[in-house]
Amino acid sequence: MKYEIPREAFKQRLEERMNFVFVDLLPAEKTPVKFENVVHISYDSQFKTQFSSQFPNKNQNIVIYSLDKNDISPSKAADELAELGYNFVYYYMGSSEDEVLDKGLN
Repeated sequence: MKYEIPREAFKQRLEERMNFVFVDLLPAEKTPVKFENVVHISYDSQFKTQFSSQFPNKNQNIVIYSLDKNDISPSKAADELAELGYNFVYYYMGSSEDEVLDKGLN
């Protein structure tokens, strides 16, 4: 199943990292904000194959996000992973205005 999370929940998961895989859908050189321990997987025709080969555990907690304003790919990617049988897929659709202060987003 997929679940949209608000900014505060995204921030909390970033801070606590409790067994979550974070996937930024923007290439590392194009993401406006850098977070530690984040996997970059482009949302394209190879997304499902690339993701499932890296993360075969369908009970893994996953947070998919993009900080590109108006980018709907996190929702689409979450749909695809839910269809593949991943049980805990969260997505965050942020924007480049999200800034990192100390331990998370302001």
